[in-house]
Amino acid sequence: MASLFGAGVAMAAPAQAYNCTWDNVCLHSDSDFNGLVRDDFSSRPNWSQITYYGGQPAVYQGDYHPDNVSSINNMDPDSRVSVFYNSGYAGPCFKIADYGRVKNMASIYITSTKQANDNMNSHRFGDSCLGSTYNF
Repeated sequence: MASLFGAGVAMAAPAQAYNCTWDNVCLHSDSDFNGLVRDDFSSRPNWSQITYYGGQPAVYQGDYHPDNVSSINNMDPDSRVSVFYNSGYAGPCFKIADYGRVKNMASIYITSTKQANDNMNSHRFGDSCLGSTYNF
C-alpha cells in the first residue's frame, strides 16, 4: 500500500476563522464575517485607500463591487462605529453598536432603494452619524 505522502499528495490544514482584535473593527468582504478581512484600530476617511490583509484589493473599489465590505465586526467595547456612504465621513450613514456587529449589510438600506452592502466608503469610531444603530 503506497503512502499518500510518498506519492506527493499534501494534506491541507482546515481553514481557520479570523478572530478580530479586541478594541478594533474588522471589515469583511463577504457576509457572515467571511472572505477578505481588514482588522483596523483607526478611523478611515476613504476605504479606497486601504486594503484587506495581503495588500489587495482595496476595501472599496466603487459601488456594487463584490469585494467591497459586506459585514462588520466592532470589537470596541466602549465605542460605536459610524459607517458612511461617501469618503470623508459624509453622506447617508449608520452605526454599529459598541461590541456589536452587522453580519449582512444587505439588510441595511441607506436610502429607500440602496443597500449598504458593497456601497459604503468610510468609517469613524464614535457617534458622528445620525443614522440608526445596528447589532445583528
